Amino acid sequence: MSGARGLMSNPDSQMRRWPTPTPRLPSTRARRMRSTGAVRPIAARATWIARDFSRAIAQAPQAERNAYFARAQLYSAKGDYARAIADFDRLLTVLPDNKEIQQQRQQAVAMQAELAKAAGGAAPPQAAPPPGAMAGRPAAPAAGNQQVEQAKQFVAQGNNAGAVANLTQVLGGDPRNEAALRLRALAYSRLGRLADARNDLNALLKLKPDDPQLLASRALNAAGMRQFDEAMADAGRAITLDQNNSLAYLARGLVKAGTGKVQDALADYDHSISLNPKETLAFTERGLAHIGLNQLDKALLDFDQALALVPTNLVAKSWRGLALMLKGRADEGLVDIDAVLERSPNNPTAQLGRGLAMLTSSQYDRAIAAFDQIITRAPNDAFPHVLRARAYLGLKKPDNAMKDLNFILSARPDYQPALTLRGITWSALRNYDKAVEDLDRAIAQKETVEGLFARAKAQEALNHADKATEDFRKATQLTPASVFDVLAQAESKRKVQELSKRVPCGNGQSGTCL
Repeated sequence: MSGARGLMSNPDSQMRRWPTPTPRLPSTRARRMRSTGAVRPIAARATWIARDFSRAIAQAPQAERNAYFARAQLYSAKGDYARAIADFDRLLTVLPDNKEIQQQRQQAVAMQAELAKAAGGAAPPQAAPPPGAMAGRPAAPAAGNQQVEQAKQFVAQGNNAGAVANLTQVLGGDPRNEAALRLRALAYSRLGRLADARNDLNALLKLKPDDPQLLASRALNAAGMRQFDEAMADAGRAITLDQNNSLAYLARGLVKAGTGKVQDALADYDHSISLNPKETLAFTERGLAHIGLNQLDKALLDFDQALALVPTNLVAKSWRGLALMLKGRADEGLVDIDAVLERSPNNPTAQLGRGLAMLTSSQYDRAIAAFDQIITRAPNDAFPHVLRARAYLGLKKPDNAMKDLNFILSARPDYQPALTLRGITWSALRNYDKAVEDLDRAIAQKETVEGLFARAKAQEALNHADKATEDFRKATQLTPASVFDVLAQAESKRKVQELSKRVPCGNGQSGTCL
């Protein structure tokens, strides 16, 4: 469970859609279409509306400028940019100086080119200049500035692909445009295109080699690509240039979390947040660090704050849902999980939450199938392996569970959740000495209800009644930190009651020694 997960991938990037503009409809027609079209599928309704606009245009082609404009917007929303451009061109023959039409046409051309590039093909032939444009005349700087401003709006709306399309067009005419390079690097990062973002950051640092903010941004980028040495070098240089650079401390924290130094990472996250309490990524990453330390309450506070700053932060939302489920608050957690999966069906954390829901409802086969998919994509992530091992134990397949746990512990020998579960697995295999050995190591790091209960069961099987009794009692007194602790505590209380009946105190007439 890497602390750099929030930067390394943008789970919803594959599900981005172009924004659907609000068309300017003739009022009577609009009301009728809204009332009758509400139950139609969205794509079918868009096609149906476009046909109505076409009829309106055919009946009064000169008068229905609004219909042309609305139809062009609908074609853009559907991704049919060739037809959209054709409609914008018709409008520009009548209104050659209309800035809004010119801008939207320009955007449609850019999006068409960007889609072709994303699909891996060659860009379509450049559309002819709009009517009235002067051939060979370079774009005015004002037009480039206008596109940069529009790209800022796209980034704010989450339409990062649209922003990239705009900014690529600007940079085609002005490769050293600093504002465009900065904004495109941000948009690429949010799309998960970290290599492209790095190229823009490199270009910027050639222009401004001692800019601490750019160095910190490149450090974040390198951490996301797990290039930790480069990330640490950039973060350290940024901090040397500016001791109050919150982004540099955040980047350094990501490196430390990614290399297993979680406590050190927390110190950097704390400092970053003290310098800039409005950075959603800092709260998200600190929350992930708390998850790694099984500090679910602290993690939930951080995810709540991250979402208060940016409600569309799917990394924070998916992990908040998972943390709520681990706390045993399944109904609340599934609200977050379902909301993320609606936006991003392949989000790995949300899929993990679904798998956890199946695990805690004893649907072990389905849980294993869900965890298999996640592990295939992220084979070295410890947490899904531990959850899959739990599911195998539920199916009474301890040998399968042991394979998952040994795999994790070979790379991370002191990973406490895996040590606890391997102790439980040794007990399932009736090797109680090894069970106690693993559980001792896990409990030495942190006492948990589940760990104490499991060790008590192993001690009981070894006929160490005093040790077993002490662990059962402790397990009833700790505050549960997870849904598995809740289940273990209920069993511990039952066991204490059972033992109290066996071990009378004093004269045996009243009271117990437990």
